Order: sequence, then structure tokens, then C-alpha cells
Amino acid sequence: MDQHAQYDVQAYKPIARGLHWWIALLVIIQLPLGLYMTYRGNEMPGVNEKGEPVKGVWDAVTGNLYSSHKIIGLTILLFVILRLLYRFRQGVPRPDPSVPPALTGASHFVHWTLYVLLIAVPVLGYTAISYGDYLEVFGIHLPAITVKNEDRAKEIFEWHETGAILLLVFALIHIAAAFYHRFVRKDRVVERMIPKRSV
Repeated sequence: MDQHAQYDVQAYKPIARGLHWWIALLVIIQLPLGLYMTYRGNEMPGVNEKGEPVKGVWDAVTGNLYSSHKIIGLTILLFVILRLLYRFRQGVPRPDPSVPPALTGASHFVHWTLYVLLIAVPVLGYTAISYGDYLEVFGIHLPAITVKNEDRAKEIFEWHETGAILLLVFALIHIAAAFYHRFVRKDRVVERMIPKRSV
């Protein structure tokens, strides 16, 4: 692809771009936050009231980390739903005409897998905290959607963790594809989400 090739390409509308980048930012925050909070709550060396060594530190900081993780997860879910509603209502730009159909198909697969994971991971997380009755967020008790069952909560937390790992994998594929289009193919795919000029 000629770096200076000129052809028409449509950009995503500002609302779609804004939701895309807000979701990306929140996911970037959420993944390391989830890792650190679970380490702090379950593995971090600490001492109990008797001065005995224990694994896991449950204090105000840990509680705030878990509350933040829940709020961010619900916000991601809301933003993804809004983005999908906007997409179905407004449509999306035509694909870059220079991209081969096979690459376009692979892109669609990655995008829709990301959408599924961005919905499934927070839904699984909320279901797990509902089963475990871990619904307090900064002193506010969120509504339960299940009866309490701690064994079930542990099982769904494992699904939540697996989903988060898959989300990370597909997000990295998505990012790698953006670099491939920008620096290897040198086409205008990335401009659709970060336009440098009106197109």
C-alpha cells in the first residue's frame, strides 16, 4: 500500500469514537485493578488483629479497590450497550476499500468477539457478586439478582476471570491490527476511529 495513496474513507461519528475510547480507557484501568485487588485481598502478606501472619489484606484500601472495580465494570457494560444501540441505529462507515475481504472478515470477527466479551465479563462479575452477596459498593448495597450461593459464586468468578483473560487477548489482537494497518499496510483504517482530517 502506497503511504500517500488517496481514496475516500468514512470515519466513525464523534459519539461512536468517544464511546470507543472511553471503553478502551476503562478496560485499561480495569484489568490491572482486578489483578491487584484480588492479590491484595487473597495473597498479599499481612497480619491479623493478633499479630499473626495471614495471606490477604482486607482493609479500607482493599474495599475501595473492589468497589471501584464493580463501578467501572458496570460503567463499561453501560457504555458498550450504548455503543451497540448507537451502532444499530446509526450504522457504521463503509470498510476501507483497500483492505482485502479476508482481513475485513477477520476484523469483524475480532470486533464482535470483543463486544460479546465486554458484555459477558461484567455480567458474569455481577452475577458472581450477587451469588456471594458481595454487593456493597462504597457503602451502597446493589440489588441482588440471585439467591446467595457461595460455591456458585466461586465457579462464576472463575468464568469471569477466564473471560477477562480472553478480553485481554482479543484487545491485544485489536491493537496489533491497528499497528499493522497504520505502519505495515499504511492504509487509512485507523483514520476511521482517529480521523486526522475530514474525509
